[in-house]
Amino acid sequence: MKNTLRNCLFGLGLALLVVSIASAQETFVKNGVAGVRGLQTHAVLPPSAIFSNCGSGCTSYNTGSGYYVSGTGNGDGPGQTLAVGFSAAKTTKFVKALTPNTNYTGAAGKISAYLLKGTATGGPTTKLVKLIQHGAIPDYPTIKVVHYTSKTTVTLKKGLTYYLCQTEPSAPVTMLWMLSNSDTTSPFWFQTADSCTAKGLTWLNATGATASAMEIN
Repeated sequence: MKNTLRNCLFGLGLALLVVSIASAQETFVKNGVAGVRGLQTHAVLPPSAIFSNCGSGCTSYNTGSGYYVSGTGNGDGPGQTLAVGFSAAKTTKFVKALTPNTNYTGAAGKISAYLLKGTATGGPTTKLVKLIQHGAIPDYPTIKVVHYTSKTTVTLKKGLTYYLCQTEPSAPVTMLWMLSNSDTTSPFWFQTADSCTAKGLTWLNATGATASAMEIN
C-alpha cells in the first residue's frame, strides 16, 4: 500500500509526481514533480556517451525512486510528462537513448518518447523526432533499461540544448522513469498535459530537482 505524502512547494501550481519503491512505499513531490521512492541505490559510474547521468550503459541509477510518467486516468500525477535536457560536446549523430523504466500500474502500455529542441532556460520548444521503444517495459518491481532509437538520421549539433521527453498515451497506465543518483543540474522540465509535442504546452521548470536517469548515445 502506498502512503501519500504531498509537499506543497511554492511557485508551482502543479505537482511533479515521483514514486518511491520501498517496502514502505510513499509518494513524494519534488520541485513540483511527483513520483515514488525508497529502495537502495548504486554508485555513479563515469559517463561514456554524449550524455549520461547514470553511468556507462545506464547501469547506475536510483532503483528506489522514480518519477511518474502517467496517463490521464490516474490519481497520482495524471498526465505527467517529463523532459530532461542535454547538449553534445561536438556535432554528432544520435544513435539511441537509454532510460530505466518500470510499469507501475501493470496495465498494458508503452511510453511515447521524443527528442525535442529547446533551451536550458526556456525549456522544450519543438519536436525533433519521435523515438521507437525496443522491448516491453516490465511490471514493477522489475526495472529495465529501455532502448529508444530513431527511424531517421538525427544530427545533434554542438552546444545546442535538446530534451529527451517521455509521456504516457494510455490513460489507465502509470510508468516510472527512475531518478539519477546525483544529477541536480541538468535542465529538467515537466507538465501535466499528457503530451511532449502538442501545441501551446506550458512547461514548468523543475531544474534543481534530481533529474530522471538517462544516457544519450
